Amino acid sequence: MPELINYEENLTKLRKLMRDLNLKSYIIFNSDPHNSEEPNPYYSSLRNQFSPYHAPAGTMLVTLDESYIYTDGRFWIAAEKALKGSNTKLQKAGKKDVLPMEEFIKLNKLTPLGIDESLVPYSYIETLSGYHLEFVNLSISDLFTKEDKTETKKIFKLDDSLLSTTFDKRIIEVRNYLKSNNYDAIIISALDEVAHILGYRGFDISYAPVFYSYLFISNDEIHLFIDKNKLPESFSLKGKLIVHDYNDVFSYLKNSNLKIAFDKNSANLKIVNSIKNKVGVFSPVCISKAIKGEVEIKNILKYHINDGLYVLKLMKYIDDNKDKELSEYDYACYLDNLRLSDKDCFELSFETIASVDANATMMHYAPSATCFSKVKKDNKLLLVDSGGQYYGATTDITRTFLISEPTSEIKHDYTLTLKSQIALTTSIFMDRSSGHTLDIKAREVMWKEGLDYKCGTGHGVGYMLNVHEGPIGFRYYIRPGVFDMGVLLPGHVITVEPGVYKENKYGIRLENELLVRNHSTTEQGTFYCFETITYCPYDRRLIDVSMLNDSELEWLNSYHQLVYDKLSPLAKDDKELLAYLKYHTSRISR
Repeated sequence: MPELINYEENLTKLRKLMRDLNLKSYIIFNSDPHNSEEPNPYYSSLRNQFSPYHAPAGTMLVTLDESYIYTDGRFWIAAEKALKGSNTKLQKAGKKDVLPMEEFIKLNKLTPLGIDESLVPYSYIETLSGYHLEFVNLSISDLFTKEDKTETKKIFKLDDSLLSTTFDKRIIEVRNYLKSNNYDAIIISALDEVAHILGYRGFDISYAPVFYSYLFISNDEIHLFIDKNKLPESFSLKGKLIVHDYNDVFSYLKNSNLKIAFDKNSANLKIVNSIKNKVGVFSPVCISKAIKGEVEIKNILKYHINDGLYVLKLMKYIDDNKDKELSEYDYACYLDNLRLSDKDCFELSFETIASVDANATMMHYAPSATCFSKVKKDNKLLLVDSGGQYYGATTDITRTFLISEPTSEIKHDYTLTLKSQIALTTSIFMDRSSGHTLDIKAREVMWKEGLDYKCGTGHGVGYMLNVHEGPIGFRYYIRPGVFDMGVLLPGHVITVEPGVYKENKYGIRLENELLVRNHSTTEQGTFYCFETITYCPYDRRLIDVSMLNDSELEWLNSYHQLVYDKLSPLAKDDKELLAYLKYHTSRISR
């Protein structure tokens, strides 16, 4: 992609094409054929040809006269900055005075509407029922440049010792689902579901070890659609499935008379339109994949100890280097290098977020080698959100660190965030509860003070897969295109990450991963609880102890004792680090 893009010129070309096709509007998704959260640049570069806003979440609506970006509260501040001076208008999706894009289209009679059927999930089309749609595949148009496809890398097999189940057992589970529902087959589109079933991982999307492919499972056959160059010579499933070229999936489906199930949230419209006898479902693989077995849990607990140690080292490194006024990027690179020097860490789980003061109000701001801020001695806070992909875990942790003497307002907001996290973490809840049921436990702490963070409180976490994983999440509202309302079950891993974000001042976020465990069974039913599996101290210098009640203070001290017990064996040969750990995990009293 060229360094300088003439967005208005590209929009002019697009509008000419729209007029030639008699379209009144066109939707450009930042998506790929599998509804991946952050697609390969080959796909995301299309939307980026028309707008200076390049963040992951954002849908563009182009009319014959105007253009709009719709994005949620996580990206409002970043979008405002990116779109300043452009002719594209920001629509703050979710605000009560902003019409959803679909209603805006209907109100303003912006049909016929153009859309690329291969880049839109079927679930979205259901919201456009009754619209006059015209399908135009701009991703292959010669009018617009795009990134080249990434280098073809071989997929790799996970060692059997890393998994609780075998390929055969996972296939049997899917086939049992088909038989119990009288379906002949299912087409699996979500990339993490394909990777889970096969027991393989890949490199097609940064930070998510997946590979572009489809998997078709019937009661007697298995078909994999993939770039065959990605298969290693030692591909262990050669005799168990039939391999086709990636794009052959459409013709294969068209020629089938079977009753085929498809997942509404991940299957694109082109896939669905290729099936004669179809039924939309919620994928059973999404549900089973999210429940970690004994082997997965053992590995997850092990690697979170390593991961916590690296963030502890960063915490000390920040304290030791404040006078040097390093950059956000310097600190991000320091932490990245610690993780990647671990022989069992093969990739980061997302681009490291390291944001000082006001930069942290942009929730997904990440510094780069060319775009960063210095962390100066008079700055107040540095928020670092990071994670790794290990051969045995996917991690995600956020800590907010002190840079200089905190104000009473900062200590209040940090402690409020901690209270919010504790409130949800200590919940005991009955079976059939979802994260949407429990979100209020964290959110109410903020709401009582008139504060709110414009994002979910937490998300499911994959196993050597996507760091954001359905079907669970902590949220009090339904987010279009995202299904995270599944019930919480033992074996689920989910984050809890409340925060306070004050524009032009600072952002504070604290994030731990939680494991759902059995708590008790009584005559009234079955109850579950959470186990915190992230091991890293909070910054005690930012805690206003007077705001914590006795049970919260006891939880904090117990957690810090746990952190010390987990990390001290790894820090024992570094006396300075061990002393630093001991100080930051020592008991806090009133």
